[in-house]
Amino acid sequence: MSYKERSTWISLAILVYIWFDYFVQLFSLQSTEQLNVESVNSLLLAVVLKTIVLEIVLQIVLAIIDHKDANYADDERDKLISFYGSRNAYGILSVGIIMTVFHTVFPTLSSFSMMPTQALTTISLPNEYKIMHIVIVFALAAELAKFSTQLFFYRRGF
Repeated sequence: MSYKERSTWISLAILVYIWFDYFVQLFSLQSTEQLNVESVNSLLLAVVLKTIVLEIVLQIVLAIIDHKDANYADDERDKLISFYGSRNAYGILSVGIIMTVFHTVFPTLSSFSMMPTQALTTISLPNEYKIMHIVIVFALAAELAKFSTQLFFYRRGF
């Protein structure tokens, strides 16, 4: 397994762990009727700090373990794999932004749609926070698609 592939696995694991925990806590606060703007802000701050700390620590550990490959620049294969991952992520993010704009501009029509983030529109927060969470969900889906695509091509090879 290459250094870049291990790094991608670490980033994917951090993304899934941190954001799964965030949404579990968010819906837990919603079910106990303790969800408010302050609690969401503190959860988001915790997510950002945890992500930064875990990425730094785990990437340093990976660089120490695999110090021979840590300083190599991306070769053509790495660049192509990164391009494919970014292309898939961009498509998902574009669709998500269009759906978010549609939801914002036409709220009555979007309530009838089968939007994948329908659960987020029922949370008891101001509308700005609902829209922010819809954007977060699509950004996460884009990142998951990017990392998954990269891992697929690292495993499959070119």
